[in-house]
Amino acid sequence: MCQGKKLYNISMQQGTKTCQNCKLTFNIEPDYFGFYKKLKVPPPTFCPECRRQRRWAWRNNLSLYSKKCELCGKSVISIYSPDSGIIVYCNKCWWSDKWDPKSYGRDYNFSKPFFTQFNELLKRVPQMAIVNDDGIASLNCEYTHDWWFSKNCYMSFSGWYVENIMYSFFIIAGKDMLDCSNILAKTESMYECINCGHSYRLKYSQICSLCVDSQFMYECRNCTDCFMCAGLLNKKYCFKNREYSKEEYEKILKSYHLDTWSGVEKAQKEYDEFLLSQRRRYAWLRNQNLNCTGDFVGHSKNLKNCFVARECENCRDCQFVTTDKDSADLTLTGQVSECYDSVTCDQSQLNFFALFSVKSQDLRYTQHCHSSKHLFGCTALRNGNYCILNKQYTKEEYENLVPKIIEQMNSFPYADKIGNKYRYGEFYPAELSPFGYNESSAMAPFPLSREEAKSRGYKWQENMQRTSGRETLPPEDIPDSINDVPDGILDQILCCLDCGRNYKIVQNELLFYKKMVIPIPRRCFYCRHKRREKRQNPFKLWHRQCMCQNPEHDHGAQPTGRCPNEFETSYAPDRREVIYCESCYQKEVY
Repeated sequence: MCQGKKLYNISMQQGTKTCQNCKLTFNIEPDYFGFYKKLKVPPPTFCPECRRQRRWAWRNNLSLYSKKCELCGKSVISIYSPDSGIIVYCNKCWWSDKWDPKSYGRDYNFSKPFFTQFNELLKRVPQMAIVNDDGIASLNCEYTHDWWFSKNCYMSFSGWYVENIMYSFFIIAGKDMLDCSNILAKTESMYECINCGHSYRLKYSQICSLCVDSQFMYECRNCTDCFMCAGLLNKKYCFKNREYSKEEYEKILKSYHLDTWSGVEKAQKEYDEFLLSQRRRYAWLRNQNLNCTGDFVGHSKNLKNCFVARECENCRDCQFVTTDKDSADLTLTGQVSECYDSVTCDQSQLNFFALFSVKSQDLRYTQHCHSSKHLFGCTALRNGNYCILNKQYTKEEYENLVPKIIEQMNSFPYADKIGNKYRYGEFYPAELSPFGYNESSAMAPFPLSREEAKSRGYKWQENMQRTSGRETLPPEDIPDSINDVPDGILDQILCCLDCGRNYKIVQNELLFYKKMVIPIPRRCFYCRHKRREKRQNPFKLWHRQCMCQNPEHDHGAQPTGRCPNEFETSYAPDRREVIYCESCYQKEVY
């Protein structure tokens, strides 16, 4: 990486900072400064939460629109709304040789902030309408985003090497799943499951593995034919953690009428109350982890504040990552090393402040650049090398100009509407995102009202593609049991109980419901996804003490009898759940 003269003093920075966005203090640990010094980037001025919010404001996961390819005129599905200001090409045109992204190259203007110039370039250069490889390496996956090497998938986001997936998020293994999230191990025939793997015919469950023909399960392993259980290992025919004969179990299961919507709703409420009485482990940090904090981390080493991570090493403040090393502040990224503050920069090294720039090296401030090296402030380049704002330079020219741009970014920062200053080392301002805040991934973990978002300068999408009031079959008229649902429901327009949005049942979806004996959902895909998000803990840690007071456990000479172990957990102190350390959980549950 070229850097020129030293532009900031990393070694003399203080460990406690005040976030310029939320004004709260945050701590930068001493070893973090070594990371920033190695990568030659300044320490952040936003706290980890605000950094994540800013990244996620630049990613649209769920809202799709109908547009036309500006090159061939073909109708396409796009993540960009018609009023986003983004020019889109269909995937085949975008990857073709019919156009040259470098023809949009421009000289760097030292009288304007960098982010202003980059935003102008972004609105001139055509972007992929939606990020997938449908018709190239995937088959029948037109309605998917960030989706690769798959077959027969619909309305699903962030996944690869899967088959027959619908209405799901972050699925990287398995087939025949509907309404699932965070499935990182091979599974089959799953419905409404979160963080589960190596299971078959599992429904309404969370954090389970090696389970078969079970439903309403929480953190169970190697269980078969179990219902409404938590923390079980190697069990069969269990209800609320009590074992029954096969005949008794089947009678209990039948009494709940889980083929009906009313039966499932009743069972869900009872299951939620049951879970509140069960012990929870403070975090899911298992499967050969060493020195990790966060939640849902497996086979990893030296991870701090990371969530939904697998086979990673020396990473911090990352979410939805696999096989990453020596990196920080990454979202939905895999197989990278020495990368920083990026969204989906897969198979890269030294990739900073990137959005969907993959298989690349030494990239800074790029979007949708692939198989490239030594780029600064570029978009839509393939096999690019030594380019700035899409303009080609020689190696010597590039290495001479980049330090001057960095110096200009520091002395002439971009200022957003609420006064945050964006110098070199900061991710793109959220107010420049082409997505409305309400359609971005940031909306769920960091909800804002329309007025709050607009006051901060964020866009707000007023015209999401949705209809309401056109239903031909109201919720109360849908047959309660899936066994009574006729094929004619495919011709009906339904109405979501929560938001009023109209939605339809498609053929493969109906076949799945009948095969798995699942009643027709009364909520649209978007609201079902939101309900799954609420069932997951936030990507945030609190310092707490184990709540175990079992006198049979060896807690030492504690006057209160309470376990003295402390930990970092994603369960906030005001939550009702009873949280145990790993040692007490193992003694109490297994």
